Amino acid sequence: MDEPTFKDEVEQEPINVPRAALRFAKAVAYPNLDVQLYMDLLEGLAEWSRSRLSKVHDVRKRALNLADFLFKQLEIQGNTRDYNDPRNSYLNEVLNRRLGIPISLAVIYVTVAQHLDLPAYGIGLPGHFLISIQTPDGDLYIDPFHSGEPLSIEDCMRLVERTTGHQGPLQEEWLQPVSEVAILTRMLNNLRQIYMRAQAWDMALRVIEHLRILQPDMPELLRDLGIIHHNSGSLRLALEFYEQYLRLRPNAADADQVKHHLENAAARLARLN
Repeated sequence: MDEPTFKDEVEQEPINVPRAALRFAKAVAYPNLDVQLYMDLLEGLAEWSRSRLSKVHDVRKRALNLADFLFKQLEIQGNTRDYNDPRNSYLNEVLNRRLGIPISLAVIYVTVAQHLDLPAYGIGLPGHFLISIQTPDGDLYIDPFHSGEPLSIEDCMRLVERTTGHQGPLQEEWLQPVSEVAILTRMLNNLRQIYMRAQAWDMALRVIEHLRILQPDMPELLRDLGIIHHNSGSLRLALEFYEQYLRLRPNAADADQVKHHLENAAARLARLN
């Protein structure tokens, strides 16, 4: 029997986020990755945590103790030295290196917490990803990138301001749990941006192929496919994707730039003919 693919995983209900993340890691960058090995590792972390938390029954204390165990004792940390290292977005590498970015660290925490019946969820703040735990006394917010520190609403507001420059009030919807699809989309988008900036066209293409499974109507992916095929010499494909993007987003902020790319690709193709 063939091994399940990323597409197979995201068609499940509910989606198993860590397993789906490992599937795209295997397909994009690590063909020999043993998905079950890392799923067993996450389960082992949960069992190890359960034994340490067996005498702690208060939800808030359990959540904070788990954060202390994962992020301080085991030193699964935010990669402050090289935030844009693509390995920070591949769950196997995060577990191997104990280094990640907020969203990949949050996936580990939430996965372990749910094994322990803790009501933990991902929170997609603009510019930063947090963990939320629903407690009898209200929601507890934890920052996985900064050693699992608890955050107040005011802390969350300052975090958004620091990471995005947003000066207005904190939007209530920013603190709502995000879906499994939204988490996987954000992880893949991080990789898309890294590889596009690095002009790693083959890697960017693989990432975008997976993103289109989740977000088939996202116009920015058409633009990026145009750029990838343009730079890879597939000029007819580049023209098709540029034209599709401009039809969907004729007034986009980068429309003039994309038109310039389109004209350049068309001129190159004409010279070849």
